[in-house]
Amino acid sequence: MLKFILSLSLFFTFTTLVAQEETEEKVKEPKDPGLAIGINIGTFIIKAIEPERFGLEATARYKFNRKWFAVGEVGYEKVDLQNDPFSYTSDGSFMRLGADYNIFKVEEIGNNDNLILGLRYGVAVQEQENTRFTVKDGYWGNYTGALGKGITSSHWAEFVFGLRSEVLKNFYMGWTVRVRRLLNLSNENQIEPYAIPGYGSRDNTTNLSFTYNLEYHIPFKKK
Repeated sequence: MLKFILSLSLFFTFTTLVAQEETEEKVKEPKDPGLAIGINIGTFIIKAIEPERFGLEATARYKFNRKWFAVGEVGYEKVDLQNDPFSYTSDGSFMRLGADYNIFKVEEIGNNDNLILGLRYGVAVQEQENTRFTVKDGYWGNYTGALGKGITSSHWAEFVFGLRSEVLKNFYMGWTVRVRRLLNLSNENQIEPYAIPGYGSRDNTTNLSFTYNLEYHIPFKKK
């Protein structure tokens, strides 16, 4: 029921934004379609906070017009967690697909800044292994074991809010805040993922995350 209400709310939000766009006075400027490619440097910030996690992420953004963008994001994440009672490794990749809508009202020609609302659907596949675990018991004695490799796939949806600004000609910097909701987790073995690539910690079914992107826009000039 919660998923249905969330989906319905997001749908009406986008519908309202489109209706407002059709009724407001528009700035006369070229649509300037094109493709932007970039990287998320926020993954390096995560590495500094959680040294056991390492990830890379790339972004492709197609601009249809001043308001709408199609977005694809792909990446890789590795986890290597080693401590006294527990040893865990994970290797995986992910993909997120969706769209962004620019709610920023342009008041001057040539201003390409964006204030965006977006939606994404994410999929991740990872191979994980628990190479060693220890159950400590002062009476019966400690028990040490291991769980073999297994494949886990995950699906989630996310809502995106962010700012994107053109700092140099065709070069953009921007950040997003994301609310992610896990929809499905398929697990072949008994290990729960420590972190899901592209999603984050598995502890919660709803996660709050962020990205910080550097992008270069390649305009498609029309004759």
